[in-house]
Amino acid sequence: MKASALILIVGSALVLQVAAQLDPVCDSCPSKNCTYDKRLSCSCTGLNRTIEIVDPGDREYFNVSLGFVVDNTGSMRTEIASVKSSIQAVVTATSGIFDKYVIGTYNDPYVANVFESTDASAINSFVSTINANAGGDCPEMAMHGIRDVADRLSPGSVIFLFTDASSKDLALEPDVKALLESKNIRLNVMATGNLCGMGAEFSRLTTATNGTIYRTPDKSDVDFVMNYIKNFAKYGIRFIRGMPTTLEDLKAIADGNCSCKTSIENLVCIEPPTKSCPCPEGFEHIVVKKKVCVPGPCKKHKYGSLGFVIDNTGSMAAEIFAVRAHIANIMANNTVFKDYVVATFGDPYKKNVIRSSDESVIQSFVNSISPSAGGDCPEFAMSGIEDAAKKARKNSVLVLFTDAAAKDASKLAAVKALLLAKNTKLFVIATGTFCGSGVYKGEFDDLAAASGGDVMTLTAKSSVSEILDFLALAAAGKYSLRSFPRCLDDMRKMKPERCCKWVIHHKCKPIEPSCPLGYKRVTMRNKVCGSPNGCPRKRVGSLGFIIDDTGSMGAEIFAVRTHISAIMANNTVFKDYVVSRYGDPYVKNVIRSSDASAIQSFVNAIGPSGGGDCPEYAMSAIEDAAKEALENSVLILFTDAAAKDANMSADVAALLVSKKIKLYVIGTGQFCGPRVYKGEYDYLAAASGGSVMKLTAKTSVGEVLNFIGLAASGMTSFDSLPSTLEGLHGMPYQDNCWIEEISTCMCDCYDRP
Repeated sequence: MKASALILIVGSALVLQVAAQLDPVCDSCPSKNCTYDKRLSCSCTGLNRTIEIVDPGDREYFNVSLGFVVDNTGSMRTEIASVKSSIQAVVTATSGIFDKYVIGTYNDPYVANVFESTDASAINSFVSTINANAGGDCPEMAMHGIRDVADRLSPGSVIFLFTDASSKDLALEPDVKALLESKNIRLNVMATGNLCGMGAEFSRLTTATNGTIYRTPDKSDVDFVMNYIKNFAKYGIRFIRGMPTTLEDLKAIADGNCSCKTSIENLVCIEPPTKSCPCPEGFEHIVVKKKVCVPGPCKKHKYGSLGFVIDNTGSMAAEIFAVRAHIANIMANNTVFKDYVVATFGDPYKKNVIRSSDESVIQSFVNSISPSAGGDCPEFAMSGIEDAAKKARKNSVLVLFTDAAAKDASKLAAVKALLLAKNTKLFVIATGTFCGSGVYKGEFDDLAAASGGDVMTLTAKSSVSEILDFLALAAAGKYSLRSFPRCLDDMRKMKPERCCKWVIHHKCKPIEPSCPLGYKRVTMRNKVCGSPNGCPRKRVGSLGFIIDDTGSMGAEIFAVRTHISAIMANNTVFKDYVVSRYGDPYVKNVIRSSDASAIQSFVNAIGPSGGGDCPEYAMSAIEDAAKEALENSVLILFTDAAAKDANMSADVAALLVSKKIKLYVIGTGQFCGPRVYKGEYDYLAAASGGSVMKLTAKTSVGEVLNFIGLAASGMTSFDSLPSTLEGLHGMPYQDNCWIEEISTCMCDCYDRP
């Protein structure tokens, strides 16, 4: 199966024609159709750990291309020969894997120069004509080059951007970003220079496309990227999209001194359509895949320790107080680190480090840190990092807060080796100028790059709080720590990670007749939004609302009255509706109807009144609603009080179970407190297969009713109703869009010579 990649080397419907191919991984499935994840594990010479590359999926991409965009301005003169030879080697090695190659160059002023071919020798001939010249000022026309090559590439490509300059044509950035996202093109940046001291546009584009920035001060590192492509295309083109995220791993794996093996995980066979929905004569069964995404990564990365290395000299008061104020929130949200490390360093240096999983111990340690001494600018940062790394577990993340260079920079090599040996990333939060260029020799940039971390420079110490808020979200698993934003602007634009999985729909479509002579059948894939026209949904049971109408329930009654018409209008699941109201004393008052206007009139007549003492007659109302409802129904109880008639619980539970009715309880109060409430609703919900959701504010009922509307429309399931409002906010909803295949006959005259 072919996949696409766009390599960029630099100093509303998407229609995709595909050819159906059988995936041999699915041979063990009766239907020969499946979904799965693939992992490539490599043990490399000189590296004391295994490098893992995860297949990013994208099995919807078939015939795609490999592209190069070359910045051939004068500043690329020293590396252009290496770039050209590397491109030619890659094209030769991958001939026949991609459906075509596309190459473009750009200069200043920009003149389009794009060449495409399926012939490797023709591509290599074009590459040999590329020379570096002109330019002059540092920013170049990168966006034009990306745009013109990406236009000619198929969806699913990868861009490797090699540049020593930023982009002059920033006005094109929104269009380039939209183009890359629409074609699912991944952008990776190889920065061989300082990007003119700018380059934030590349951070924005790599973040938007799930790419990576590799900082490569040695311009010969171009060869490592090309060698990786040559050596790993054989394992599957999708591994070009899932390259290692650190230059160290890329170098280790690109030289070929690795033993690699692939493994298949999470294989799920896609079953053929059930007999309850057979395709009629003249129709054939097809499978439609639909992507459904939820917040957070599919599999949270488990780290060792989360470490804070804090310069506690006199100039660091703002940073110390910020850490002190935010660390409790970071620890409270943490789901990915096993414990915490805190180390301080001053001048003179005195070892002061702690590791613990006890949040109170860590908070006490941080509270004891105060700014003092120092005076001259360089401080003993390397010693602080070293002691924190020794104390931390393997696979840890250390965050250094300092405004000064390292007085003990002579320890750089030893600290770097320690970080690599323990697979620990170092991120540096720079809140000053590192004592100026005359003192700072790049030691933090060197450590961060070697460990897979980064350096973030702040212009104001007051911004540290924003960094700590970001760390809390990263510790909660909502953002990845595989990379780190290099400035506040990039951080503010970062998107939370999402986990996307394919949902399978079975459909029937007409069998296409043979095409007439001179025509060929072409199958295209198109993103379509609406309601899938597969097997019609079979409606079941009743959707029931049981409403406590005592005096304290005004907000809930008004919310149901406001939302019920939309719920009924979008319903595709239930045959009819039941509404039951109850007060104290209890008077039976229940209706069942498929007439939306009759239900709306009944609900409009409900008003809050009576009650007074807290327990109410909920069991009687649930019983009467269940007797009225059809089998396989869903009943939803809205109340803030316990049940005065809780002695009926066993009989009501038996009734619900006998009619296969699920009860969901929306609790908008304390159920009269623990002395009165004895768990009767939890008992009924558990017995019937439902659940109890407790709200802290009555005004949140509207959000629950929106969920009920989505469940009634088939966009989610009542079974996924969470127990809290926070859980509701993080739920996945199907977006009513899917990929539809369109088959037609097309004249094949364009293929003729």
